[in-house]
Amino acid sequence: MTVRLVSDTSNVLAFPGETRARPSVELIMELAPSRSLVDTLIAERGDQPHDAWAGFAREFAFQARTLEIGRGRDVAIMRLRGLVDAHIAHAVDLCCAYRDVADRMVSLEVRTAQMERVTSPMLVVLRAARAEMRGHAITARAAADGALGAAAALATYIREGLGALPVSDAEPRQLLLFTTAAG
Repeated sequence: MTVRLVSDTSNVLAFPGETRARPSVELIMELAPSRSLVDTLIAERGDQPHDAWAGFAREFAFQARTLEIGRGRDVAIMRLRGLVDAHIAHAVDLCCAYRDVADRMVSLEVRTAQMERVTSPMLVVLRAARAEMRGHAITARAAADGALGAAAALATYIREGLGALPVSDAEPRQLLLFTTAAG
């Protein structure tokens, strides 16, 4: 048998594979677990919910302000856009991982429900799958909220400039708008 190298791909059959959608805000909103689910999971753990959306928005507003002062508006937008894109890609990866873990857990739940007699090892596996799903859900929602907060802050900055961004929690956006209008 002779092996011959062919320079074209006319005789190559591509294996079917998963095509991943380009990371985007819309994809995050589609893939992320619901806030109510995550708030319930956090409450079950005895923890307090954390507003990652507002936190990232506040920090990105600070970054926009300092970058514009030091490097100018265009550079600030370009640098922050790169960071927002990275946060969005990270959130999509974590949301996809959550979906995979949740699918495996549901599959185990179905198999367990169909069993006549549930064995102790199966219960251990099921408990572990539930715990893994809870952890992934909380992580995915936090990453999604962080990315969405960062994207919202960047969009506000691009649309309205520095005057639209709050300086701090103590000085909300409306007060900042009054000070810029007076100046």
